[in-house]
Amino acid sequence: MALLEPRGGEAGTVVEILRVFSHASTRPCLVRTTDGRLYVLKLAGAGPGPRGLLIEYLALRFAKLLGAPVPDAKPLLLPHGFPWMVGTDEFDEMIQRSFGWNLGVGFIPDTEPVAAVDLGLDDTASLLTIAEADCFLHNVDRPRSNPNLLRGVCGKLHAIDFDACLYFDRALAGRLPASFTLPGTHLLEGTMTRIEGKTLDPDLPASWLAEVPPAWIDAAGREVSAIANALATYVRHWNATCPDRTHTG
Repeated sequence: MALLEPRGGEAGTVVEILRVFSHASTRPCLVRTTDGRLYVLKLAGAGPGPRGLLIEYLALRFAKLLGAPVPDAKPLLLPHGFPWMVGTDEFDEMIQRSFGWNLGVGFIPDTEPVAAVDLGLDDTASLLTIAEADCFLHNVDRPRSNPNLLRGVCGKLHAIDFDACLYFDRALAGRLPASFTLPGTHLLEGTMTRIEGKTLDPDLPASWLAEVPPAWIDAAGREVSAIANALATYVRHWNATCPDRTHTG
């Protein structure tokens, strides 16, 4: 069966796997695409699968609009029969389960992981935007023990790994929170809350969903229209609690 290409002309094809990030259980890997660009590839055959890729793709789009310093992301095609280049037998099995559309997260060169104790006053502005995004997304994977932050050129912070966000399940289930707060285990819980109060355009998720592979939508178990409507309702609920009424996006 032919693989349907995501709409929007944003797809790319993996031509080389350069490195496996073996410290992560889902084994993301550094890849090169046909245009020579580098991405961290999140695999459909690992962890939460295509549904998780959809959740992280949308989360990164939301986070960027809310001002958080996050990488760009797009679907990438891993051709059927892609050869074993690096890694273990276990990783090769993941690759074989991942033929088709995976999530490519823009690779940020010259960065190092940041420990919670290494964050300082100069990071406050970036941390505020990250807190804002994580409030909206209800990101449960930014604890002090592993904040999923990178420090790059000139000390700039970058927030990564948005695959453990609960916004999607809450939206589809119609469980709208009474207030948007950081999870209790969050690095910034108790120290930072929503400051900017940026609102979002509730129609944007529908346009983003038009750009993702059908397999990701199928894995969500809902029609595109149902997902778009649920996310729009979630966004409107967020906007209703924002002091700033100017749409972002």
